Amino acid sequence: MLPTVVRATTHILPSHVVSNEEIAERLIAGSGERIAESDRSHIRARARDIRRKTGLVERRFFGPEEDPVERAHAALGQLLDRGQAPWSELDAIIVSSSSIHGFPGVSQQIVARARRDHPELGDPFVLDIGSNACTSFMYGLGLARSLIATQGYRHVACIAVEFSSRCIEYSTAAFGTSTLFGDAVAGVLLAPEGEGPARLASVRMASWIDAEGIGHIRGAGTAACAPAAPVPAAERWYVSGPPVALGAIEILTSEVRRYQQAGVNVDWLIPHQANLTRILHPACDTVGVPRDRLCASFERTGNTSSASIPLLLDELLAGGRVRAGESVVMVGFGASYSVGSAHLTIA
Repeated sequence: MLPTVVRATTHILPSHVVSNEEIAERLIAGSGERIAESDRSHIRARARDIRRKTGLVERRFFGPEEDPVERAHAALGQLLDRGQAPWSELDAIIVSSSSIHGFPGVSQQIVARARRDHPELGDPFVLDIGSNACTSFMYGLGLARSLIATQGYRHVACIAVEFSSRCIEYSTAAFGTSTLFGDAVAGVLLAPEGEGPARLASVRMASWIDAEGIGHIRGAGTAACAPAAPVPAAERWYVSGPPVALGAIEILTSEVRRYQQAGVNVDWLIPHQANLTRILHPACDTVGVPRDRLCASFERTGNTSSASIPLLLDELLAGGRVRAGESVVMVGFGASYSVGSAHLTIA
């Protein structure tokens, strides 16, 4: 399969920054008035220790008035503008999200929204991917590449839309999960030819699913038709910390070694942002990727689920650090140990 052109990248971060101290107060408030003062003090102390244990300093949340479709539509417009692609040549929109599900899907709603301002938009293929959680964007990337190669699609937009803050439980009982996540929207525009900052050389989609690990990450998102409605308490996100960290390190190191053994020099590594100190740093040390070649946003964004990789790719390409010919390896890992990875070369 011929390389696919990355015509453009983009990301949108919320303006509201939530510190570790603020997240602690949210968890205390969500636990009700009967929580003992000693428990309040314990939660605040644990919050002060988040940075040491995970590397996380702050995350960003979209406000209750912000709409996922509007944010995604804005990202799509940025991709087409930066890629100098006409709306009439947009043949597919693939949306990944761990935090929004149901129908009409976000990809469908983006099309309906876009028609208000762009009647020249044709009849694009639309698809929402969510069950693989944090890996869903990488699955979307693989599907986009296949659509271009086998169906002759001219431009395919892959957009990750994550409003994770609406899916987590704000109570002291959910500390280990609720403190990790943040919101973001990010995406890429792919095409079979033309100018662009990078070339997508290969994509791999797989899974390590087994009966033991399938329940380590679970939960549901907001309804796509009513994203402002609260997620039922029983469906809010849960992550089993230590087992997930061990599995993530194994997946990440295995995928990086796969590319290294194939002769790829990993000049830059963009992994999913789950935990900086307990996952990303140990994995880099194991496979010999210098930490200054690790792309990381976890410290300032938290875990932005499927948006973490396209967000970092946009930052890397815009940051002026990369050189033509360098290789970028992206590795996603998500619910039930789904796996997605890709190799790009800088143009």
